Amino acid sequence: MQTSAPGKLILCGEHAVVYQRPAIAIPLRDVRATITIAPAAPGSGLTVKAPELRAVWRLQAQEPLSALASMTLDYLKLAEPDVELTIASALPIASGMGSGAAVGTALVRALAYVAGRTLDAASIAELVYTSERAFHGTPSGIDNTVVAYEQPIWFQRQAAGPPLIAPLEVGGPWTLVVADTGVASSTHAVVGDLRARWQADPAPYERSFDAVAALVVQVRAALGGSDGAALGALLNRNHELLVELGVSAAQLDTLVAAARSAGAWGAKMSGAGWGGVMLALVAPAIAATVAEALRTAGAARTWITHLERTP
Repeated sequence: MQTSAPGKLILCGEHAVVYQRPAIAIPLRDVRATITIAPAAPGSGLTVKAPELRAVWRLQAQEPLSALASMTLDYLKLAEPDVELTIASALPIASGMGSGAAVGTALVRALAYVAGRTLDAASIAELVYTSERAFHGTPSGIDNTVVAYEQPIWFQRQAAGPPLIAPLEVGGPWTLVVADTGVASSTHAVVGDLRARWQADPAPYERSFDAVAALVVQVRAALGGSDGAALGALLNRNHELLVELGVSAAQLDTLVAAARSAGAWGAKMSGAGWGGVMLALVAPAIAATVAEALRTAGAARTWITHLERTP
């Protein structure tokens, strides 16, 4: 038996979303983390294996996945089962594609299966968020939400109470080329650095966050339409604001420029920054050309993905 969860991309609004501004995120349904569930010998307890990392964790280990497993078992009111969970993931680690949230969501689903339960998306998202908060410091909550719900969402944290989450209307359909810089990106480090600068002088950052929020509103409208040039221009502007916030990197800027030169309607970094991935909005006919241009410009790998029109 297997459970799985998709990766994700933040289409627009990253970083500002931590400060109660909206963001839009989309699932990568064809790029997933998978967990294979197998029975283990009686009395052996729970073992989590990650062959790609050459790592094995037991329930008592001081590791994020072990903590999430313990929390989930408590939530399910399930004693430690004799089971072996093996992780396989097509998502690069620390890249902005939600690898941690995808593995965490697949893990929660696996333990729910062992318990004979099916958890709703809201419960899964909350469990994974609690785990990510311990690991990342102040995550926005967007990764765990879009991965658990597996649909494009509008996400906005509130001063009090749960975040505002709404499904989005998608026009298009849209084609995206995603490129990995090959440089690991620490969400905790980037978010923490920006928070320190914001605390020292909040006014200019608040203006930037407001500008990002205004763009997100425009992207929501454009996403429901079919004008690629208009949507691309908004993504371009979002990248410029992220550069101003100090969260981009030379490698990201190089790939963004390469995508635009190859004919993309728009391109921007996606996720925490200082590395990780970028995305380009393209006409389907030039997707392969843009992907090749990104590899030539230094991308470690590329993916072509699609955001389908909502019914």
